[in-house]
Amino acid sequence: MGRSQPRSWLRTGLLVVLVGIPILLLLLELLVRGVVFVTGTANQLEKSLGGSVASAYALRLEDAHGNPYPGLTSLSGELQVRRSPLLGYELVPNQNNKLWQIDRHGFRQTGDLELSKPKNEIRIFVIGNSTAFGQMAASNQATLAAKLQTLLQERLKAQAKNPEKFKPTETPYFAEQVEAIQVLPDRLKEGNYRAIAAAVPGYTSGNELALLVHRVMAFSPDVVIILNGYEDLRSPSTEVAREVVNFDRILQNPTEHYWRYVSQQFDQWFSSLYLVKAARRWVFPSIDRGSLAFSANQFSSDTEELKRRIARYRYNLRQVAKLTSGAQTIVAIQPEITAKKNSLTAEESKILKDLGTEYSARVENSFSELEAALKPKEPKKDLANVRVIDLYGIYKDFKEQAFYNPIDLSDRANDLLAKKLYEELQSIFAIQPAPFSGTP
Repeated sequence: MGRSQPRSWLRTGLLVVLVGIPILLLLLELLVRGVVFVTGTANQLEKSLGGSVASAYALRLEDAHGNPYPGLTSLSGELQVRRSPLLGYELVPNQNNKLWQIDRHGFRQTGDLELSKPKNEIRIFVIGNSTAFGQMAASNQATLAAKLQTLLQERLKAQAKNPEKFKPTETPYFAEQVEAIQVLPDRLKEGNYRAIAAAVPGYTSGNELALLVHRVMAFSPDVVIILNGYEDLRSPSTEVAREVVNFDRILQNPTEHYWRYVSQQFDQWFSSLYLVKAARRWVFPSIDRGSLAFSANQFSSDTEELKRRIARYRYNLRQVAKLTSGAQTIVAIQPEITAKKNSLTAEESKILKDLGTEYSARVENSFSELEAALKPKEPKKDLANVRVIDLYGIYKDFKEQAFYNPIDLSDRANDLLAKKLYEELQSIFAIQPAPFSGTP
């Protein structure tokens, strides 16, 4: 009789736990729902979680009929992509969000770009991965392409308003006048400058080459700016281009995909609970760093594998150089957070800490090897008509927050990036004064 009493208490305790906790959670869920609806904060709660910047930029893979593939990409993702036999994958045309607009060609802009280039229009195409696309940007106007267009248009207005502050269209006759104009900034070519964001998050140089061949070159670009490097360095050398989902892996291991799908469905249900929403919004607020996964393992520690990745990248650039021989081409090695060690903000320090020391070591080595291959001591003829600039360490002394994750930039950081590329465009579009032709 003495031994049965503790067992009875144990059974009672387990019953209370198994039944009481679910009932308690149910009561808390009902209580939170009641408080949210009484206080009128339901819309605020849904907007802050369901419409986050991260979900707005997360990729959502769809089939030809616009239906998502279950378990493959984020169900909360709003940036719609579809498979493409030519490009690997592409942005779905004619889609809109409060943060971005995609036109009928898959370019990030508010109005459709006409195939036929109007007279006096100067087209500058910006291609690359998420950095060039403007991942996490507040709007289309906050992207690199839009900022470049604004800088060029403002320059033309300044030339028209104060022509005396720029080099004249004709060289003056007297030597002292010639000497005086040498210190003035160059006058830029007149025209309607238009910068087009044709980048796609996650693209490697293989995807970008296909994009140029099958889409961009049809629009007669005057300048092509390629801002990339990171995705090529972390993509296995066996991959010709990036696909948003590895279908071969799914076919080889369908069980793994099934359990991922079940897990995703559970996460979706769990996240729909108001108790969870309220806790994430007001008790444990977190900072979105985007939807991409970054890790040291993506960057090879094998010297030969790294060489093969860089060789693939150079090969694709050589094809780009041949393709764009009638236009000016700028290849920019993109910025990355490991180069900003001396001026990290608290948020950036946490990002680097989460990535780990091995990540920093591998990335720094990878970018160093890439820089050496693209900017050798003796220039190589295969990239003779390509301007290569290194922007990896552009934010080395940038005091404000530049990075939301290893490669995606804040709006203020995009300002500096636009200014650096604008300097290259200035030298491309600069017009030197014509020889003196009048009477002294």
